Amino acid sequence: MNKFLLPDWMRGGTFKLALAIAIVLSLSSTGFYLIEGHSPLEAFWWSVVTMTTVGYGDIVPFTVSGKMLGVLVMASGIGLVSTLTGNLASLLVERKAKKRKGLLEVKISGHVIILGWNSSVPGLVRGLRENGLLERDGLVLVTDLAQERRDEIAFQLDLGERLFFVAGKIAQENVVHKARPDNASLVYILRQDNMPPHESDQQSIYAALTVRGMAPKVPIYAEAAQPENRVHLLRAGVTDLIDRGEISSGVLALLGSAPPAWNLLQSMLGLHGRPGLALRPLSTEDKASSWGEFSRGLRRKDGSLALALCQTARSLALEDILDAGSALDQFILELFQSHGRETKLGSQGASVLVNPPDSQPLAGYDGVLLLRAGAGGENP
Repeated sequence: MNKFLLPDWMRGGTFKLALAIAIVLSLSSTGFYLIEGHSPLEAFWWSVVTMTTVGYGDIVPFTVSGKMLGVLVMASGIGLVSTLTGNLASLLVERKAKKRKGLLEVKISGHVIILGWNSSVPGLVRGLRENGLLERDGLVLVTDLAQERRDEIAFQLDLGERLFFVAGKIAQENVVHKARPDNASLVYILRQDNMPPHESDQQSIYAALTVRGMAPKVPIYAEAAQPENRVHLLRAGVTDLIDRGEISSGVLALLGSAPPAWNLLQSMLGLHGRPGLALRPLSTEDKASSWGEFSRGLRRKDGSLALALCQTARSLALEDILDAGSALDQFILELFQSHGRETKLGSQGASVLVNPPDSQPLAGYDGVLLLRAGAGGENP
């Protein structure tokens, strides 16, 4: 019995109006063809022009029957076409309102996703823009903040049509799915300042599991609110973790022995301009050389300074890192199995060799971290 039911889009008012217009056009074209003797194409043209009340006057009826048919077509066209136009306008307005409220699934790919909100997001977005990561497909921000706050954020970030919101909690699968992590290039999971630390980490762990289940290969970078939860986030599939407190402590300690270090870090991170740090992939030809040969050639070519060798993060599976004696780890594994998902966790933590000796071979490494020539200028 269900196979005879019409799909939802065919039961809507817009479809019924379009069908009614098609029927009127078919009947009026046929009638005009039979009454006035014009070709089928000319009859259809007359019906469209008459129904839409455009009235070019290039084809007109000469018989009384043809003129009566024209009156009926014009009378029906005024109501049908205007109603259809109004319905289409309403659909566009409704869709725009749903997008603004974060209720629509995004239809983009190669985008960056930020799950959660805290005070560091504007700086993160600024850095992403400076590095050109938001130029093509934009940013999707998943948050349960109120509509008024989301409007303020949209104004603050100033990304225009490149900013998309998905409203809801980051731990809910149906919410994360709307952000399309399977099509994303990068995912950030941030600690949420409006939650207690343990609750924020719990939400982040669920979010990491959800994203990793939908997108096994996408890089996921996260913040931990509590140090003891770092290992759980990594086991949930996070590629790497950032601890703002740890970074701040390290920088403050460094200032004690090297006061200009903060100015250097600002230039490298692009806090006052274009980021100085960049990643350059190694070609097959590059890998055949040594560190000394490569760094000297790079310096001569564009003035860039090679800082470190990088090795691509290795692939991980859930079974590789779970502790069989941990109740939480077993719960994580059961979540994956109950949803019928693969236990591949993508990649985790690239290895870096800083300032290697000149004789260091480049074979086995995939990229070089470098400092662009003149990056950041002179900081005050």
